[in-house]
Amino acid sequence: MKLCKITNRQPVVDYLADLLQKKLAAGQKVLWLVPGGSAINVAVAVAVKLKDTDLTNLTVTLTDERFGPVGHPNSNWGQLHAANFHLPGATMVPVLHGHNIKETTTEFARHLQDYCQASAYCIGLFGIGGDGHTAGILPGSSAVVATDWAACYDTPEFQRITMTPPAVAALSEAVVYVMGDSKLEALNNLQKDVPLEQQPAQALKKVPKLTVFNDQIGDAV
Repeated sequence: MKLCKITNRQPVVDYLADLLQKKLAAGQKVLWLVPGGSAINVAVAVAVKLKDTDLTNLTVTLTDERFGPVGHPNSNWGQLHAANFHLPGATMVPVLHGHNIKETTTEFARHLQDYCQASAYCIGLFGIGGDGHTAGILPGSSAVVATDWAACYDTPEFQRITMTPPAVAALSEAVVYVMGDSKLEALNNLQKDVPLEQQPAQALKKVPKLTVFNDQIGDAV
């Protein structure tokens, strides 16, 4: 795990755009997982930098989604597109297709596994919440102990569908974007051996290459 201290999003945008451009220029098939929340603006900025890149070999899907009708206002995919997240030429794979939550979760798990296995490089962009969650894997939730590549469960706010720790571990690389004083405890805990049930973000440490861009600790970039 590498901790990189930043003052704004630009270093993580540049890192991701450069990585994706290099992999695609080498003719590799790439799977890129993107989140909702505060990292949406990073994903959008990366997409802008890729506008002159041949994206034929790029597949994009979510790390997690909020269940509901296609296009509902709380959808991560919908919020990404509302923020002008466009990647012409890439294969875009939304999670919601109008099916029930169990069918949607099963399909999402299959897509994650199939596209990951078909790609030479699989990279995920993640955030970490102040409570230690990442993707849609909340502390103490059933997703923490799930063995399939995707899980669904109810929360007071949303019905959630998320990739799981086994799916995270299958990635080639994870890039994390964490900003704000409220995330310092979570960052400190990430450097310790904290139980997964307490801090699901610990699952990111199973990925072969993990870079955490944040404004609290690490070498300045």
